[in-house]
Amino acid sequence: MNKFRLTALASAVALVSLSAAPAMATPFPATGTVTGQINFSQSITITCNFSATATVVGSDVHLTGLAFSGGGGASGFCGTLVNPNSGPWIAVGAASHPSTIVTITGAGATTVLGGNCSGSIVADVTDNPSGGHYIDIAGPQVLSGTPSNCTVNWATLDAS
Repeated sequence: MNKFRLTALASAVALVSLSAAPAMATPFPATGTVTGQINFSQSITITCNFSATATVVGSDVHLTGLAFSGGGGASGFCGTLVNPNSGPWIAVGAASHPSTIVTITGAGATTVLGGNCSGSIVADVTDNPSGGHYIDIAGPQVLSGTPSNCTVNWATLDAS
């Protein structure tokens, strides 16, 4: 999650307004990694470790090679029973400046029990003083799904 902060996968569409952060001073690298944790609910609420590859495409940042895993406070269901969808998750406008509030399209998760959800979430992109960027997604934010919607409760991701 590359010093990206993601916050929120939820089962009701309730976007939280985010206050604008200062303009980003450093550009995204052409490619990098994104790591961190994401917490969401569908029939249960779990926290998963998250990892992805970030690639700048025009003014957007595409997250591919998405993976959930357990350990370090994350649920053992992550990466076994619950996984991110195939993606890509696209942070629209995240690579352009001074954009700080972005929409991430294509976000979602799947379960081995046949559950899934996907949609768009709003994120706040800020500089990491140590280099890279944070993406904060404040929840709850809802992604449409079956057998029910998912709610993104919070996420903390690091992009470098």
